[in-house]
Amino acid sequence: MNTIEEQLWNYIDGNCTAEEKIEIETKIAVNIQYHSIYQELLVVHNELNKIDFEEPSMSFTRNVMDKVNLELKPVALKTKIDNRIIYSIGGFFALSMLSIFIYALATSNLTFDFKMPAMNFNVGKYINPTTIQLFLLVDVALGLLYLDSFLRKRKISAQKKGD
Repeated sequence: MNTIEEQLWNYIDGNCTAEEKIEIETKIAVNIQYHSIYQELLVVHNELNKIDFEEPSMSFTRNVMDKVNLELKPVALKTKIDNRIIYSIGGFFALSMLSIFIYALATSNLTFDFKMPAMNFNVGKYINPTTIQLFLLVDVALGLLYLDSFLRKRKISAQKKGD
């Protein structure tokens, strides 16, 4: 719809303000295009008003719902998975991982010369009262969150048992 038709439909339906009504009336009187479109829309409006819409019977909804209830309800699809397939796939992967492990052991040099690495822990510059307080604050917040979730689960399970 263009703006001319929208304006004229608003004018015909009475949905425009007084200023718009005066403006459209002057356009209808002056502009031939407005006048011809206005006449066409008036014809359509009058035809629509003449149509007598049929209403469904009072029991229409009940009749439709009765027919819907008579329809067969779809059966839930239940699939049975064969456990042999799952076991064979798991066995294949287990056998593959075992063979890769055995191959890695067979091709590697098996010398166990293990020495503990020397580590120098200089933590004095990192551990100060601020970091300890921050650590404790985070621990307390996490503890409170855990306690809250635990109590909520307990409350929900108690409500379910009561229902």
